[in-house]
Order: sequence, then structure tokens, then C-alpha cells
Amino acid sequence: MALGSVRSYPDRVQRLPALCFCLLALSTFLLGAPPLAHAQAEQSEPSTGAGPHVKLDRLTLPADLIGAKAFEAHLRNTLRREVRHADWGAAAKSKISYRFAIEQLALREENGVLHVTCTARGRLPKGKSAKSHIVFGGDPHERTKVVQHVLDIVARGVVTRLAELERARRTP
Repeated sequence: MALGSVRSYPDRVQRLPALCFCLLALSTFLLGAPPLAHAQAEQSEPSTGAGPHVKLDRLTLPADLIGAKAFEAHLRNTLRREVRHADWGAAAKSKISYRFAIEQLALREENGVLHVTCTARGRLPKGKSAKSHIVFGGDPHERTKVVQHVLDIVARGVVTRLAELERARRTP
């Protein structure tokens, strides 16, 4: 080879990077998303009947609450739903009990807005507890709906935290 001459590669070698890129793009298109992403999506869905048996020992509401029976029924259903969706970190045969109390539920109307203040606490048997506090505003004509929404929010927060505490207790 003479000085100053450029060495040329065969056509096949020059086209190799473009061919690799095309094969990679084609395989990604044909195979779709990686299996790992699909498995994570399946695991995030709540499983039915596979979790531990979680029991509400006691539910208390303020004694002076108007419409307490209806709110108690709503709260029991909400707690049942949230307990099913929470990750307790326990086997299906495990039994977990908890207590739930609405410590404060105050309603006041000011300037055409209903303000609901709610404090709730949940307790696990070995002294662990979770507390949630919220002040929420809504339409005074939809008092029941606003109060139920507030109860849903505090129930979700307390149950999620109780499940986290139980999960931490069970992991070594």
C-alpha cells in the first residue's frame, strides 16, 4: 500500500452498524415491551383472597355525631376495601387485628363552604399506631357526601400506614 492511500473496507463491513441497528429495531418492534415491565404491571394489581386475614377489632366514632350509624356503615365498607388493597407483608394464613377510631369529626360552615375537620387513629396489637388529620372543604348542601369523602381519605391513610408498620415488623 502506498503512502497517502486510504484503505477501503468491503461493503459488508461498512454496512454492519446499520444492519445491527435495523435488526435491533425490528426485534424490539416484534417482541414488544420487555417481559419485566409486564410482570411488574401484573404484580401491582391487588390479588383477591391471597392476603392475610385482617380483622377490625373495634371501630369508634364520636358519640355526638349526627348520622353516626350511616357514617359507621360507610366507614366499615371503606376500611374493608382499603384492608384488601394494602400490602401487609404477611402470608395468606396470617391473622392481623387492628382498631380504628375517629377521634375528632367537626363540621362548620363559613362563607358558604362546609369545613370538615377529621382526626383518625389506627392501632395494631403491639402498640404501633397511625394517625391521620385532615381539614377539607366542600358544598354545604352535600354534607353527607363531603363527610364520607373525608372518612375515605383518613381511612386510606391510616390503613396504608398500619400495613407499612406491620410489613416492617414482619421483615427481618
